[in-house]
Amino acid sequence: MFKSPFKAKDFKYFYAFLSIIAISLIILIITRVQRGLSAVILSLLAILLFLYWSNEIRKTIKKQSGLGIIRSSKKFTYESIETNNGLDIIAQIPGQHSDLKVSHTSGKLTIASKSGLSEKIKISKNLRLDKYNFINGTLTINLLYNVSK
Repeated sequence: MFKSPFKAKDFKYFYAFLSIIAISLIILIITRVQRGLSAVILSLLAILLFLYWSNEIRKTIKKQSGLGIIRSSKKFTYESIETNNGLDIIAQIPGQHSDLKVSHTSGKLTIASKSGLSEKIKISKNLRLDKYNFINGTLTINLLYNVSK
């Protein structure tokens, strides 16, 4: 079973730190090559281009369907995979949970059992719970988009 030691907010700071280092290196290289006002202008342009393209790459990765995004809650790790007709969530839940229940209410998916597990996952309001299955510590949840007629 895979459990990530990092939280989502840890990567946010890591990317910010990595961006600052990259920007500093670009400024250092440009100011070494050319001195004066042109170096400052080129440095600012390089910083703006770096920020723009890093944001575009992040957006593209988030939009790719079929690319699972691994998230971690307090008690288990889960992966959400966007499909053509909805969203699939696959969770690795440790321990014995023979009475596991999954319910959906207004943008929240609740996973609970009598043995102490109670977690909520925030999801889109236009999804409805289709089915779920819990076998050998793996919970598979299928959510479908609401079809309005």
